[in-house]
Amino acid sequence: MKIIDDKNYYKMSELVEQTALSNHTISFYHKKGLLPNSLSTSKNMKYYPEITITVLNMIKYFKDNLSFSIDYIKELFDYYNINFDDRADLILQSIQMISSEIKNPISKKDLLDLNVEEAIKLDLIDDKEIYFKTEIEVLKTFTELRRFDISIQLINEYVQTSKKLAMLERELSSKVLEKTGFLPEILVLDILNSFKPYIFNRHTIEEFKKDI
Repeated sequence: MKIIDDKNYYKMSELVEQTALSNHTISFYHKKGLLPNSLSTSKNMKYYPEITITVLNMIKYFKDNLSFSIDYIKELFDYYNINFDDRADLILQSIQMISSEIKNPISKKDLLDLNVEEAIKLDLIDDKEIYFKTEIEVLKTFTELRRFDISIQLINEYVQTSKKLAMLERELSSKVLEKTGFLPEILVLDILNSFKPYIFNRHTIEEFKKDI
């Protein structure tokens, strides 16, 4: 590690050691524009900012756990205008990336057959002009529930419960931060991608079993 302008920088060999990725792979990601800019010293030695480790861990997680292609990861980075300067913001952006697939964009005005405005009021989706695959799936499910006359009150209770769960997720992460002084980005992604869905679905199954 080398300190430049009071910031930590790493050589390629140190990135390889920290992430278990090969030199070739890291160089490929850099050429694809997936990593923050490196610095070159007078001896033509390249150094990468410390946040590069977080970015590499994110990319590895996306590929290994979510089967995202490098081209799609690049598309995500460009869409969310990835922030290489703030680690906390970068982790937040990574959560957004795995929560909503930016595929099959459809304009809001072309979704008149779905209950868009009602879904926005219930805080099921954001109010914007373009919606993507995951958001449209949410809208379709919500519209189908309304066709079965499921009450707005019940759906609102579901949303409010989700918000409480989100607060608990943040508290879990905050406790780790308090204990270690460092928030592991992979732990945050695991809570969102596997820990929460598994526990939630497990208890959903238990509830449905009561009707059998």
